[in-house]
Amino acid sequence: MVTFTHDQETTAEADWLKSPRISGMLALDIDWTSVEKLIVVAAHPDDETLGAAGLLQRATSHNVAIDVIVATLGENSHPFSPTHTPKQLAVRRAVEFEDAVTVLAPLAHHRVLDLPDGQLAEHFSQLEHELTAAAGVGGTSTVIVAPWSADGHTDHDAVGAAAAKAAAATGSVLLEYPIWWWHWGSPTDDRMAWPALRKLELRENEQTLKAVAISKHTTQMSPLSDAVGDETLLSSALISHFERSFETFIDMAGYFTQAGTDTPDWICTQFDAVHLDGAEPWDPESWYERRKRALLLGALPRDRYRAALELGCSTGALTAELAPRCEQISGVDASAEAVATATKRLADVSNAGVSLSTLGRDWPQGRFDLYVLSETGYYLTAAGLEEVVARMVTSALPDAFLVACHWRHPIDGWPLGGDDVHRLLRANERLTLRGAYAEEDFLLEVFQVQESL
Repeated sequence: MVTFTHDQETTAEADWLKSPRISGMLALDIDWTSVEKLIVVAAHPDDETLGAAGLLQRATSHNVAIDVIVATLGENSHPFSPTHTPKQLAVRRAVEFEDAVTVLAPLAHHRVLDLPDGQLAEHFSQLEHELTAAAGVGGTSTVIVAPWSADGHTDHDAVGAAAAKAAAATGSVLLEYPIWWWHWGSPTDDRMAWPALRKLELRENEQTLKAVAISKHTTQMSPLSDAVGDETLLSSALISHFERSFETFIDMAGYFTQAGTDTPDWICTQFDAVHLDGAEPWDPESWYERRKRALLLGALPRDRYRAALELGCSTGALTAELAPRCEQISGVDASAEAVATATKRLADVSNAGVSLSTLGRDWPQGRFDLYVLSETGYYLTAAGLEEVVARMVTSALPDAFLVACHWRHPIDGWPLGGDDVHRLLRANERLTLRGAYAEEDFLLEVFQVQESL
């Protein structure tokens, strides 16, 4: 988790604007004729204004139905105020939220979930339920816009993750907007998925109305009083990040779609950072990991397999335990660091091989009667996962199986969650569910793969 405070020195806006990573951003491409509903979600009043004021105005100009949802009234923004209780702040911020939204999108429906400020992670299920219900079954005609799920503020992260789950469950388009990232991040920080950033250029009148809407949030823009504890929360230097002539959105699914089902190079770089110097991203000898591997091995419907393919083998811990059950096993991973570590681990396993693969670009040669997809499906879009299953079908030996196992808790920054992966696998007509095991932490399911005709 990123650690920062609102009053620390912010990254200079000039540094952002002169970065080629910012100037080189592609334009946000929205076909407004195909959008029926825009849902803008905020963790606190002012997030929607800072991050998506221009987008709200653009949707209004195209007569799109708009739903603005704020999760909490941000009543704890000034915890040491001697003049305002949290309840009094909540009342003021509710009015500010309504006034700002009215400026930007006068016909928008707006509401407050009234969840506790600073505790949204503990109310994740309710958040997910509310956002999923708001999206309905609109599919790609609905666009959900939410704080970036890795923004560094626990409430922002929770809302972003819940929005991602809701988008996946309803087939909606998801856009994420950074807020605190502009404060604590930097143009050289690779924690941002730079190639997925998209820029919405604001017209002059849109910039003007955005400035008016920002000014409505007086509890954040000005001191509550001259007393200690009532200081301005958002400094002029911090606000300068939202006075620029454009807004920025993270379009992960759009990037993956444009890139096909291939894993882009920047993701491979992130995977390499996780596995740097051969380090394990998790402890393979922990009871959780050992038990999960044992359950997976026990769920296999046959004792022996001719040829197995593990999609995303990481450092090879599971590969090594699968090998005695297979005449030949191949592991593939998108991280060169992981492949190097797995190769060392499997050096004495004569029937195992590991190679670098991004699946879409270089699907492994050969035919297989066992496919293993363990803790890997998150990194694919729904379309990408469907393509992987299609490739399984074309390379499957008779009576082939897929065993899938995924963590069920929220995952930041990737297109799908564990439950989403398994929901999509169960819905795929080319897979037949043969067995399942579920618990709070993970799902384990076995599918028979339909042979290619």
